[in-house]
Amino acid sequence: MVEETESPKTVVEEPPRPAAGVLGRSWLYAVLGWLVPGLGHLLLRKFDRAVVFFFSIVTMAGLGLAMGGKLYAPPFSAATGAFLTLLHVLSFLGDLGAGVIYFAAQLASLGGEYMGESLGDYGTVFFLCAGLLNLLIALDAHDIASGKKQ
Repeated sequence: MVEETESPKTVVEEPPRPAAGVLGRSWLYAVLGWLVPGLGHLLLRKFDRAVVFFFSIVTMAGLGLAMGGKLYAPPFSAATGAFLTLLHVLSFLGDLGAGVIYFAAQLASLGGEYMGESLGDYGTVFFLCAGLLNLLIALDAHDIASGKKQ
């Protein structure tokens, strides 16, 4: 006859929740990190990460603009169809992720028209990737500030 034995149950404790002031400050670091790439990490005294993030995002966005990439901006034309309009809105949000670089490029009238060449397509993707990567970096600054990551 086989005996059934109960295995000891492990109790998993949830980590303590950070105070409301810490959460508010962590979102401030995230917003500042979105506006200027690496600024959130700089304020958190993660100097090596801040420098690497700043130069990588600025270089990627600069290369995208130098290749003649298109920057997406409103207004969006509904005449092109719902799917294409959705893609343009999502591309705009990705470009907007570059923060102050996007606004500076718009003020300088860079990336306003589509080049129609493959190099311009690569430039568009470079700038879009710079924006999306900057959003991830801003969320990383939030996680560090809230204590979820070191």
